[in-house]
Amino acid sequence: MREALVLALALLVLGPAFVPGCLSGPENRPPTAVFTVSARSVNVGEDIIFDAANSTDRDGRIVRYHWDFGDAREDMGVSVAHSYSSGGDYTVTLTVTDNEGKKDRANMTVHINEFPIAKIECQYPEAKVLAEVGFSAENSSDPDGEIVSWKWSFEDGSTASGARITHVFEEVGTFTVSLTVWDDFGASANASTSITIVLRTFNVTWAVVPTSLPQLSGTSDENSTVNKSVAMLFENMTGVEFRLTWHDDIRHWLLGSYNDDFLLRVEGPDNNTQYAREMDGNITLTFDLSEPPAPLTIRARSAAEALSDVGGKFTKFAGFGNWTAQIWLGEAGGAQELADVDLDIGNSWKLDIIYFQYEVVVTER
Repeated sequence: MREALVLALALLVLGPAFVPGCLSGPENRPPTAVFTVSARSVNVGEDIIFDAANSTDRDGRIVRYHWDFGDAREDMGVSVAHSYSSGGDYTVTLTVTDNEGKKDRANMTVHINEFPIAKIECQYPEAKVLAEVGFSAENSSDPDGEIVSWKWSFEDGSTASGARITHVFEEVGTFTVSLTVWDDFGASANASTSITIVLRTFNVTWAVVPTSLPQLSGTSDENSTVNKSVAMLFENMTGVEFRLTWHDDIRHWLLGSYNDDFLLRVEGPDNNTQYAREMDGNITLTFDLSEPPAPLTIRARSAAEALSDVGGKFTKFAGFGNWTAQIWLGEAGGAQELADVDLDIGNSWKLDIIYFQYEVVVTER
């Protein structure tokens, strides 16, 4: 009886030790997954640092950190760096595993910004110096936002801003034009193009322009001479014309014609002399001095520069100096009738002098 009682007490004390599971201790708790990122939004190609150092396991230790970046790429480690090759929103999943195989997960969404695309459109691939050239960046684009700023840089040292601008190149040569655009996230993109600036082409011709000097006038008595001196201090003269006119109001009593007899004699500074004698009231003496130069083609930055290039190369001094005009009334006609006492003893005259110059005419092709 005593032995049975001892056995019963032993079973009462040791019995629980023979129940399955009672010898394994407390149940393992899962770890806690936590991570931080260096930035929630970055540009394509920029690294984000993912850090799971704050993940914990209260009754053990974490032995595995697994990262799924949402772009079909994965990694292992407490702290990892990852960059994305295209823009968008990506869900990043961290899975931590403790020493007894329990797991926990944490998620976070990151935004990846696409870079803008810079595009330059030029009005002309080749332009003339000092001409306004138009440039446009209006076809630049941003895949996931909008472009908010444009900056232009020209190889001649100047800059500009705006989606559409114009620029004047003051020198010839080939110049690089650079464009930088920024999107609403602050990302930038660059583009460049080149433009060739050439000289302008000008046709240079010479126009003959007539100019009248102040008219000379007077009255000559019969058998009298008047000398007039005129200074022709003009360059590029091609000719001079002297026109002597008068009006005879008394006809010859027998012939019925006017018979005032004038002579015009002109001597130029080079001793070139012409004269004519007429009774019809009009004498014209023409002096041909020179011909305008042949047309030229000049390449220059501007019309003023083309004119400067011509300079005094074709300046002519023909006819430059003093001219002398001699007017002589040899006969002042007679009475209208034999018995008429209305004699013509003199006559008034007018002398018009016209000189012809060639002037440079510069026109751009």
